[in-house]
Amino acid sequence: MERDSKQTQEIQRILEMRETLSLRHKTDLDRRWKYVHGKIRRIRWRRRVLLFLRNAAALLFLPLLVAGGLYVKFLEDKVAPAPVEQITVTVAHGQIGKIVLPDRSEVWLNSGSSIAYPQRFTGDTRTVRLAGEAYFAVKADPKHRFDVQTDAGLTVSACGTEFNINAHPGDSLIKVTLAKGVVEVVNACPGTPVTLRPGQQLAFSRTVRTTSCLDVNLYVETAWREGKLVFRRAGMAEIVKQLSRRFNVDIELEDERLYDYEYSATFTGESIQDILSLLEKSAPVRCTIIEPKQNQDFAYSKRTVIIRTKNHSIIQ
Repeated sequence: MERDSKQTQEIQRILEMRETLSLRHKTDLDRRWKYVHGKIRRIRWRRRVLLFLRNAAALLFLPLLVAGGLYVKFLEDKVAPAPVEQITVTVAHGQIGKIVLPDRSEVWLNSGSSIAYPQRFTGDTRTVRLAGEAYFAVKADPKHRFDVQTDAGLTVSACGTEFNINAHPGDSLIKVTLAKGVVEVVNACPGTPVTLRPGQQLAFSRTVRTTSCLDVNLYVETAWREGKLVFRRAGMAEIVKQLSRRFNVDIELEDERLYDYEYSATFTGESIQDILSLLEKSAPVRCTIIEPKQNQDFAYSKRTVIIRTKNHSIIQ
């Protein structure tokens, strides 16, 4: 009996231990589940917070972007734009040059002439400055007027056309000759602008500041672009002026009667010696060329041409 009693106690002890282990195991599972469940909730909450912050940032970024753009534009309007570089092109005597402007307009420059223009055109007008003679083939642009300014305050305006301007600073007249289209010539002094038609030439007097218009021979006025010198019943004073500029020489007329002579001729590529020889054959004149001399400052003087009548007495 005693033996059975011990076995019964042992079995009861084993059952109590099993129940205790079962309770402990159940407690560990509950604790782990609570831990895992809590972690899942924290992850979900964190994702919701991040999503909210991202949406809020997107909503705030757009107004900030617009405000920033407006502020930058405000600063650009307040700050003066950088000055546009000016380009000056000068053609040497005896040469003819051609340039293309930033708007693709083409310009031919005659001997000893210069033009100044910006590296790029800005604003409503395309403005250039001319000293000398030039032929313009203006690129058509009705929204941006093309202005050629001269030193006498005369401005030639066009939107797209072809014309010739002779505006040497030493001349008493500025001449504007229209080849194609329409140009408007404006005087710096108050007055009505003058509109030219093709084949017309406007002459502006620097001294009395008046204008006159006449029909001209376009070939005579613009043949210099092809390297030609064309004279049609031209007086000696006009011939001397053009020869002097083309060949960079000083020409002196030693007889007043020479100013009454008129010539008609076309020269293409001839030298100054050839042209003077032809003048001697067509009129009773004698031409003498004095070669350059070295001055005291080691610079050379210009070549000089003296024209006189054949019966003109020479005083040594």
